[in-house]
Amino acid sequence: MKKFLSAAILTLACTSANAGLIFSDNFDSEAGGAGNSSLNYNNFSQWSVTDGTVDVVSNGGWGITCAGGIGKCVDLDGSTGDAGTFSSNSITLAAGEYTLSFDISGNQRNSVNDAMGVSLGGFFNEDFTRSGSVGWETIVRTFTVTTETTNSITFNHAGGDNIGIMLDNVSLVSASSSATSVDEPAPLALLLLGAFGIAATRRKQNT
Repeated sequence: MKKFLSAAILTLACTSANAGLIFSDNFDSEAGGAGNSSLNYNNFSQWSVTDGTVDVVSNGGWGITCAGGIGKCVDLDGSTGDAGTFSSNSITLAAGEYTLSFDISGNQRNSVNDAMGVSLGGFFNEDFTRSGSVGWETIVRTFTVTTETTNSITFNHAGGDNIGIMLDNVSLVSASSSATSVDEPAPLALLLLGAFGIAATRRKQNT
């Protein structure tokens, strides 16, 4: 009985801690999996490319290091001289607060400045400029949705010299589940654990 209750509490804690994840992609499964890069790629499982092209780059390809030195990343200015508009599949969000995060770096191949706009409907919109020598950084932005909406996360790169801002590790979560909640037990699980401990103590005292 004790083993069953402990397993149930652990399962409940893990389920609740991850409930706020809305969208996540690190691009590692694209272009045939590990080790493969692809120029002008447009067969993403969760994204579409319009008005130009993007490249999928495996870590180390063309002298590019992806975030964390592993996996794959996306060059938002593909190899046709026309940077693409990179948009996620449609995402429906209820009213509430959300946190969007993504990793970006400069193009890693020259010192030219590149620019892009990032948006999610009318609720988030910001422009970014990065020199080619700027390394990976994680961008985190929290925004509020006032009414239920269906939109896409869009990265719109300017220019077209075939060398653009690099993108990796895009995620969208409900703000209430961000930060430390993934590492801490869910409140309901803590209550159940406390109740279980009190019951066990009483049984011990009565024997």
